[in-house]
Amino acid sequence: MGLLSPFLCAAMATAAAAAPLVKTLNGTYVGRYVPSLDQDFFLGIPFARAPRLANPTPYNESWFDVRSAEWYGPICHQSITPERIEQTNVSGVDEECLNLNVVRPSGHNVKKDGKLPVLVWLHGGGFINGFGADLNSNFSYVVKKSMEIGTPILVVTFNYRLGIFGFPCGEEVQKEGVANLGLKDQRIALGWVQENIEAFGGDINKVTLWGQSAGAFSIIGQLLAYGGRDDGLFHRVLPYSGGLGIANTGNVTRGDRLKTMETVAKATGCEGKGLACLRGVDADLLFEAANNASTLTTFWSAIDGDFVREVQSLQLMRGGFPRKLMILTGSNSDEGLAFLGSIPVLNTEDDVTNFLRRYFPQATNETLRKLLDAYPVEAGGPPFSLPFNQTDWLCQGVRSVGMRCTTQSRRVAAIMGDYAFLGGRRTLARTAAERGMTAYSYRFDTWPLGKEVQNGKFKPGFASHSTEYSYFLGYGREHTWFEDNPMVANSSSHRALSHGIVTKFVSFVHSGDPNAVKAPGFPTWPEYSVKKPSNLVFNATERPDVLNVHVEPDTFREEGFRLLETYPYQLDFPNV
Repeated sequence: MGLLSPFLCAAMATAAAAAPLVKTLNGTYVGRYVPSLDQDFFLGIPFARAPRLANPTPYNESWFDVRSAEWYGPICHQSITPERIEQTNVSGVDEECLNLNVVRPSGHNVKKDGKLPVLVWLHGGGFINGFGADLNSNFSYVVKKSMEIGTPILVVTFNYRLGIFGFPCGEEVQKEGVANLGLKDQRIALGWVQENIEAFGGDINKVTLWGQSAGAFSIIGQLLAYGGRDDGLFHRVLPYSGGLGIANTGNVTRGDRLKTMETVAKATGCEGKGLACLRGVDADLLFEAANNASTLTTFWSAIDGDFVREVQSLQLMRGGFPRKLMILTGSNSDEGLAFLGSIPVLNTEDDVTNFLRRYFPQATNETLRKLLDAYPVEAGGPPFSLPFNQTDWLCQGVRSVGMRCTTQSRRVAAIMGDYAFLGGRRTLARTAAERGMTAYSYRFDTWPLGKEVQNGKFKPGFASHSTEYSYFLGYGREHTWFEDNPMVANSSSHRALSHGIVTKFVSFVHSGDPNAVKAPGFPTWPEYSVKKPSNLVFNATERPDVLNVHVEPDTFREEGFRLLETYPYQLDFPNV
């Protein structure tokens, strides 16, 4: 949630108002009142226990005194510097990291004004990084905006286990039923919300899941959990810049994952000794061994016959999820630029084919041929706002910071971006519309700072992966401590775009309708339909106070998107 910035901590230290109290099923917590925002914070509340490489159990301790919820709790194991820990005000890294945070408008009168709709944030980070208190997901400003526009909401964020602690793999893992622990952590957090959020003034019948990247993957995982079982834990979803669930975002096969577990076992002195040994080694040693042996997608969700019962893209396309839900989903125009640094030098058609064969190891030669035909080199690639006749200029800048770039690289980035992010967005919206569900879709198409290359990465360049954060959460120019994501560009049109986006998202969380609250420069957002699929395009111009937010047909690159749905086993294989 990142609710406590350095200046907020100072504000809290001088707060004189009475500290807020809340009685949960476990006992009473005291939180903090932040006068600069007129909000109450309840932080570091445990919701589950996290036994090593075992399923989570609900936190069942009870007490009769008052316990503090004034500071963030520990976060789950991940790569993070001591400086970053200090900056985010969390209490370190620990295996018992399953805690959550709640922020609400202070003084909200439930009897007079009704219960508050609940927004639950599922953080991203590739299932190896991230936490609820991260600075790049500071929802105190979203809550502030909800108060300003007269549709107040309450926000919950939480941690879930990551990497080998959250997504172990292997035959013994499957046999013991301890796969997908991170997703199960999330499920228990959602159960805690149903059991306790009314005590904070929240409405258990108006819960929206909001998540980006791995957080969006997580939302899809919760949609499809236990075969699509409806446990009544949430009612609206807002996944963005994520895929279909078990998406092929790397060439990690089942054999690769098993070899990685063997490498980890050897590095920790547990070779041939199984999970029992891994459960007993030092946590930092286990983390380092797994971190050194794995790639991004090694420790991800897996089909286990229980929580994840089939290839998730297939389950999604057949509508195997609750139909009472309302959906708002989207992606950025140039998501594929996130992959550019990992794409080798590709100069010829054969180079591209050989690379894709490694990326899609299940695909036949015929399917790969169809894929290349659907993405001809002359059609362009991300950044889609930059035509290929400027490729040399683009690649010169990319190469100047040590990255690789060719025309074929951008072509492959288009394929990878569509199949990891944009394709899932379209399939989810289309599937929902086919089943008569309410769905809305957007495309974020704004350059935050107009810079193409910075610090060896495409950040904040173009509308690439994660460049939307500040716009969606309303961060102003004063928030200079955010290293990973750019601020809203300091121009009136960009600030107006951010205001409109936050307004529309809050409107959806509050009522299920993004059109219920108007925003200057934003047209009516049409529902997604099978006959007339459409996106609302979020675009800010470089002219003062002039927006270019408009509705577009959602038909671009249709041939390529359809291949993912036609050949899911080949192009979206299961990590089992």
